[in-house]
Amino acid sequence: MNKIFLPILFVLIISLIGCSSNASGDKELSGEDFPSETIEIVVPWSAGGSSDQTARALAEAMSNVVDQNVVVVNREGAGGTIATTEVATQQPDAHTILFDAVGVFTTQPHLTEVQYSIDDFSAIKGLTYEPIVLVVNADSPWETLDDLIADTDTRITYAHSGAGGLPDLAQVGFFHQAGIEAESVAYEGQNPAITALLGGHVDTAAAHPGGIMQHVESGDLRILGIFSPERFEDLPDVPTFEEKGFPIDMSVWKFLLVSKETPDDVVAKLEEIVDEAMKSPGYQEFLETANLTPQEISGDEVMERLQAQHEEHGAVIEKMGLSK
Repeated sequence: MNKIFLPILFVLIISLIGCSSNASGDKELSGEDFPSETIEIVVPWSAGGSSDQTARALAEAMSNVVDQNVVVVNREGAGGTIATTEVATQQPDAHTILFDAVGVFTTQPHLTEVQYSIDDFSAIKGLTYEPIVLVVNADSPWETLDDLIADTDTRITYAHSGAGGLPDLAQVGFFHQAGIEAESVAYEGQNPAITALLGGHVDTAAAHPGGIMQHVESGDLRILGIFSPERFEDLPDVPTFEEKGFPIDMSVWKFLLVSKETPDDVVAKLEEIVDEAMKSPGYQEFLETANLTPQEISGDEVMERLQAQHEEHGAVIEKMGLSK
């Protein structure tokens, strides 16, 4: 081999080794150094809904805890599965946090083929518990849940925030059990679904109280029932579907996840940051104003609950004849 070429080849090899080392080193975060850049909270639903509002309130509180910006990125679509798939397959570092909801892991995998599982993630923290309510336009002929149950002659269109999500399944289960003919209309998030209901384009919608109370208080919408085993403290006069003979529990709880490749010390650091942010007066005031119940469970408990409810919701979906 040419004697002039050998030194050049040696330099190239050393350079490549150095680049490779630097590339892998960039991915190796430590809790002590985290965060070193802007943190993105990915929300799999559109802006304006309860998930988006919660994420933005949390992002603002986190920004006051760390010396980096914390921003919210909305990547809506397919009932939360698009954004969840992206994070699961791309495995970004812990500067990308996924804000997710129970149904993405406990119902969607039973309804369609998905390219993710809870094993693709590490959980940081549980955030909120939100019941789902059935709501109608104030101009609706149904004054009460009993009125709707009795009206089996009317074909209903119902809105929800994504096919296969809990707001969708809650209504499917009720209309099926009540013998009411109903047509599903999916929207990319709760806010567009409620806008459709307000505009008279659909007959009912299922939503979280925090995202609709302004319309209920203004007299534009009316809540008929709640899909949970017990009445909700903030809505004591709203009956449960179970009281009316329809044992449907589709309550939603939400949490934060990061890629499974995230080192344990970084997960622990993130949990500390989120803990401190959740204690802030601003975030606590948001929860109260939005009628959200905090569910501050550990990352380990988030994982355990998701595994258990994956089986429970799967059994319900199979019983309804909706399994893939």
